[in-house]
Amino acid sequence: MRDRWYGDDRDLVKWGALIYIAQRAQISTILHVAFYRPSGDWPSLNSSRGRTAVPAEIIRHFRNLDNIQRLAKPSGTRIEVFKVPFANRSAYFKRAHRWISSLSEAPVIVFLDPDTGLAPQVAGPEHVTPDELRSVYDVMRGGDVLVCYQHARRQKDWRGESRRAFTRALDITSRDVEVFDSAMARDVVLFSVMKSV
Repeated sequence: MRDRWYGDDRDLVKWGALIYIAQRAQISTILHVAFYRPSGDWPSLNSSRGRTAVPAEIIRHFRNLDNIQRLAKPSGTRIEVFKVPFANRSAYFKRAHRWISSLSEAPVIVFLDPDTGLAPQVAGPEHVTPDELRSVYDVMRGGDVLVCYQHARRQKDWRGESRRAFTRALDITSRDVEVFDSAMARDVVLFSVMKSV
């Protein structure tokens, strides 16, 4: 999750689905694995009189991933964010596994939020691999819900292909997967599955 993309229509779809799942299933905790990649330098603000930096307090207000915590109280849901910078894949997932295990008060929702979702073939920092997806699922307890963000791929049946990749990675059937989408952000789906007890 890049700072600069936080707070767009896709986040409305993501968090709308997550809170819906939590309330419907009476799950009190969402663990957000953010795949956090700080944006670094932000573009300048230009005017006819010159250039200036966008003030840091503006960026912190509108592009601060930690702001999701403000949703916790009104939704009645505890939201914990794993905001460790995503650099070394292996080390990142080892830490994420320990974090999930330490906070897991079954049931919980574990939300994987890579920039573009499951890797189609070669994984970049914007992806989660099938093996990584499976490794997170394996540390979850029965009754926990895994939710994974998926952005559109450059293929006609990207929704179906992504769903099949999700089910293959977890060795589950298509019937086990709940899919969320919205006209608000047609290039996004969320895949959700409850781990059996």
